[in-house]
Amino acid sequence: MARHSIWQRLLFWLTGAIGGLLIGLYYLTIRVRNDASASQFITNVPTPGIYPFWHSHQLTAVWHLRRRGSGIIISASRDGEYIARVAQSLGFLPIRGSSSRGGATALMELIRFVESGGEGGITPDGPRGPRYSIGPGVLAMARATGRPVTPFAFGLSRFWELPSWDRFRIPKPFSRAVFMAGEPIHVPPDADEAAMAALGEKLREEMLRLEGAADERATDDY
Repeated sequence: MARHSIWQRLLFWLTGAIGGLLIGLYYLTIRVRNDASASQFITNVPTPGIYPFWHSHQLTAVWHLRRRGSGIIISASRDGEYIARVAQSLGFLPIRGSSSRGGATALMELIRFVESGGEGGITPDGPRGPRYSIGPGVLAMARATGRPVTPFAFGLSRFWELPSWDRFRIPKPFSRAVFMAGEPIHVPPDADEAAMAALGEKLREEMLRLEGAADERATDDY
């Protein structure tokens, strides 16, 4: 693990202490509504299982699903340290790793956490894309743990879209967000490569459908 200077450690601490507060103040201007499909999900804290969402939805997801004790994989980079501190202040369990640094170890740690009764949040197209792709981690977790994969999405009535690979979304002040969840997908413990590929495509199509439906609902209700 990289060693940080005292000033870096202080900055990490301040980011965690202030970051969650600033996000909370900002989201006082955002009205988030749960669609009926999300009612079972939101009332069970936590619900053992695996919950994938697109990388671009992270900001609204971490605020709305705060204080659930969810385990989430966050990059082991220095930039990831800032994100991890904020996530921890919001009640998440940050597990450090990425596709390039400690990814397999982080995935195994998240699998153990889910097996013990926790819930795992994961961005299947993160941390580097391509956008709207399904990486192998989410389905591997489901096969190893026997827990269902329940995708979800946040639709936004008005938002800024950053020029990043994921088109990261920031809701505009006084906009509306709608939280929708999909049907659970079960992965058999003996699923082979072909079955995993088919389930991955099924998951991708459902996540894209949820994003479109949630955006439409948010716009219609605005």
